[in-house]
Amino acid sequence: MGFEETFQLLTGNRPFPWQESLFREWFSQGKFPATCSLPTGLGKTSVIAIWLIALARHPDRVPRRLVYVVNRRTVVDQTTSEMEKYRNALQAKHALKDVQTQLENLCALPVISRDGKAMAPIALSTLRGQFGDNREWTVDPSRPAVIAGTVDMIGSRLLFSGYGVGFKGKPLHAGFLGQDVLLVHDEAHLEPAFQKLLIRIEEEQKRSDEFGKFRVMELSATSRSGTDESKPFTLTNPEMNPPDSIPGPPTEPIHYVWRRFKAAKCLTLHEVGVERDATSKEIAKLAADAHKDAKVAVLIFVRTLEDVAIVQKELTKTAREIVLLTGTMRGKERDKLVDKPLFKRFLKDAPPGETVYLVCTSAGEVGIDISADHMVCDLSTFDSMAQRFGRVNRYGENPDTRIDVVHPIEFGKKDKKTGVLKAEAIDIRRKRTLELLKRLPVLGEKQFDASPKALSELPQNERRDAFAPEPTMLTATDILFDAWAMTSIRDKMPGRPEVAEYLHGIADELPQTTIAWRDEL
Repeated sequence: MGFEETFQLLTGNRPFPWQESLFREWFSQGKFPATCSLPTGLGKTSVIAIWLIALARHPDRVPRRLVYVVNRRTVVDQTTSEMEKYRNALQAKHALKDVQTQLENLCALPVISRDGKAMAPIALSTLRGQFGDNREWTVDPSRPAVIAGTVDMIGSRLLFSGYGVGFKGKPLHAGFLGQDVLLVHDEAHLEPAFQKLLIRIEEEQKRSDEFGKFRVMELSATSRSGTDESKPFTLTNPEMNPPDSIPGPPTEPIHYVWRRFKAAKCLTLHEVGVERDATSKEIAKLAADAHKDAKVAVLIFVRTLEDVAIVQKELTKTAREIVLLTGTMRGKERDKLVDKPLFKRFLKDAPPGETVYLVCTSAGEVGIDISADHMVCDLSTFDSMAQRFGRVNRYGENPDTRIDVVHPIEFGKKDKKTGVLKAEAIDIRRKRTLELLKRLPVLGEKQFDASPKALSELPQNERRDAFAPEPTMLTATDILFDAWAMTSIRDKMPGRPEVAEYLHGIADELPQTTIAWRDEL
């Protein structure tokens, strides 16, 4: 059975051309691109299915374990759910029996549970999220496994410092995650320090030439890596060059790619003053005036919690339902949010209803597969804006999607004494982003084409210069790797720093803490 048939049985979908290319030209040859840059909405998570098929067909060329690292908790759980779908298909569909048998042959130990029942040959474990770590991945080194986790949980284990892991278990976890592994770093632009650390680990293993396969693949719709001369793996040429008229309804996989790549997104820019509440109040006004009676799902992005509160207060006057998604929500609250009927209005094939607003901070930019009808937001950095645009008309099914972006007339703060405008690094990046957005194809007065295709055609170097500023990043050395590996020394040791700053870098701004207390009456 060929790749296309196997992929469709595993995922329920025929493969896109880029997915076939990644399998045939890369994974099946034992090669793994350092950077995989794909627009949002085109199935990046399917790299797990592609790896699984390649491992079954070419176990001598493909790493035994796939580690999927994400920045947001929601994606961890979604990745686990996606992999569970693949594993269930392996066990339930007779046509996949040969794939299951090939994977079982890789296992040194019988794949059975404690009660004697047969188990899938793929171990599936999650290091954070609603799925607790079941330790399946640490039982048999020969058993293929998918381990999904966050930067902290995976990164600390790679550096022999696993959070919540005893000193005896730390080298075991480091070995399983650092040997015979393809590590996929999803949305890598969010954690440049961690990406740099992963590359150092890979380089050190190649230099010492004493270890097994450890490969790192950066996966992002807005990659910081590469240059115009050295391009990452991306869509195939036919996918990147859709015809003027796309067949409808789509009948071939590439038709869906074209539809999503050219998804209609009419961007309108709105200029406001620099008063504290001017931006958030204008956002609320635009969202109310244009959409409150349109019976649509409207996504709203703002950068601060204070702006969320202002927008929520103003939109309450419309008598329409409002849903909030912020980084301050507890994990349990986020889990429940996904099951709410109002939130489901932002999912694919959602039933129509009265207008509903989803007001988000950056917590909604990645990690949730949502597709709003329209969007209103403030101006952020380019990487952030690209992620936001990917959450509206994600599948290209709406011909008249509208995106309204509100931005200040000037960036920075004026010195009260001198009147000189002083712009911080983040303000400079936002201004560059505005200049880039104005270079998109023009659709009308202050209206531009914000489709993934149009965004991808902007100069890559200039896009990268408009990304959020990087933190100060520390370089891990071979001496540090040796020091972290001395897990038998449990006390503090000179020359062995904590690993947190190597995972996330050192932020220019000090962390802020809010304290609440009860008055004793």
